[in-house]
Amino acid sequence: MNIAEEIFQRATLNAIAVIEADISHTYGDLERLSRSVAETLRVKVGVNKKALIGLKGKDGLDYIALSLGILRSGSCFVPIATELSPSEYETLISTLSLDGVISFSEEGEGPLNFSYSSFENHPHVKTPGWREELGKLNPALIRFSSGTTGASKGILLSHETLRQRVEAANTGLQIGQQDRVLWVLSMSHHFAVSIILYLWNGAAIIIPSSHLAEDFLSAANKHGVSVLYASPFHFVLLAAAPDLPKWPSLRMAVSTTAALPQEAAEDFAAAFGVYPAQALGVMEVGLPFLNHPDPKTHSSSIGRAQAGFEVELRDNEGTKVDAGSLGELFIRGPGMLDAYMAPWKPSANIFSAGGWFSTGDIAIADDEGYYYLQGRTHTVINVGGMKFFPEEVEKLLCSQPGITDARVMGRDHPTYGCVPVAEVIGSGDPKVSPLQLSMLCRKNLARYKIPVEIRFVESIPKTVSGKIIRR
Repeated sequence: MNIAEEIFQRATLNAIAVIEADISHTYGDLERLSRSVAETLRVKVGVNKKALIGLKGKDGLDYIALSLGILRSGSCFVPIATELSPSEYETLISTLSLDGVISFSEEGEGPLNFSYSSFENHPHVKTPGWREELGKLNPALIRFSSGTTGASKGILLSHETLRQRVEAANTGLQIGQQDRVLWVLSMSHHFAVSIILYLWNGAAIIIPSSHLAEDFLSAANKHGVSVLYASPFHFVLLAAAPDLPKWPSLRMAVSTTAALPQEAAEDFAAAFGVYPAQALGVMEVGLPFLNHPDPKTHSSSIGRAQAGFEVELRDNEGTKVDAGSLGELFIRGPGMLDAYMAPWKPSANIFSAGGWFSTGDIAIADDEGYYYLQGRTHTVINVGGMKFFPEEVEKLLCSQPGITDARVMGRDHPTYGCVPVAEVIGSGDPKVSPLQLSMLCRKNLARYKIPVEIRFVESIPKTVSGKIIRR
């Protein structure tokens, strides 16, 4: 199968697929554009089936058409973030042994004006031993994770897996032909359970003219946007916009990439009448959790497991724990990854016995089956044998008026193994001192959780998806 071909087989070709710069483009338009890209790649460029082709360019109709064209040519689509440094770009090319990269060009091929750079004679690209195994999997998409450890793994999804993933995710999202989705994320970082899912279900994607809140809201109201799938940053941005208009067409708002602060959720709900639902997206798994349709009742929860997914919480010995006890989150279900690319590791060597995937997330479940994330296994700070999650301290620091963000890490210590230190960003209004923050921690935290140093910084390093990068 080919998921891009199936999108157009399912689509109503005269229905709107994308609205960009207030210009509507139908599924028929998108079919013709992507078919032209596929034909150009096959005939003029001469790419072989199952080639690995990167795509580097700005978000928009062209990006969507080019990505679908890559898939329709029989090649595997590799999104490349435009913010990569030259060395990171070269590393990606050589790590994946890309066959070539498509980029936007005013003097390129076809109606979309793209150029194709072949890496057939690239000095750093060699044919890897896993290429034959890759070809057996009907590869569709490779995404590089942006994990908090800084270790990046290429995650491979076949066409069959990609279809399973979008179908499973939509059991809760319930996106259909009647929906118009406001696009606010990055296409190079969010594509499977977003662009592909929306098109698979016949929805229209609305691309605003800028990333300003007023342009988001203008596009939402002008085009009757019904769904917002965004990061916590976007919810804060929208709720804080001056002179907020109503948003009567909005039926569902979903927050992904990181935990949505309750205050931000309440502010958004007060402004637009829809309480945002928290979701848990796992790059290797898909969208196994969605707190919908009643997110306000359990506002800090990622919700229950979506239909088709099984979940377990396990202790350090691998034994399943009961509701009310902390454990590491294990998941199995449809649409799980086919392989890691760097280094090559097929799914049979990734999942534990029974097909379970270890997420590395620490969570707790209540008696109703709602799950609450508590932290990550690899972020745990161990002070002389006493462990805690930095997210707990960060949340407390950010509760102080005048503090907008925080990062807590462990610093090596000759006696205790490590001790916690904190970096914070202050708004300057009201002015806050490190001593005030230290006193706040002393009042609310066990002694071993109190940062031994708190310093103000201009910025906190994060991944594109908004996760804190910890050293």
